[in-house]
Amino acid sequence: MPAPLSRDWRERIVRAVVGGSSTGQAALRFEVSPSAAVKLIRRFRQSGSPARARFGSHRRPT
Repeated sequence: MPAPLSRDWRERIVRAVVGGSSTGQAALRFEVSPSAAVKLIRRFRQSGSPARARFGSHRRPT
């Protein structure tokens, strides 16, 4: 499973799309998958922040 994108990288992708690039163009430019860019932009439009979503799940105590 790939590591999540850094905060800086996420902000660059969002700035590119807000600045007029399409999501697909931004994905090619920053070498991320189109689906990752689409999900990032969707999350940004819903929450106003490019912060990553939770990664992993709840761990039960042993």
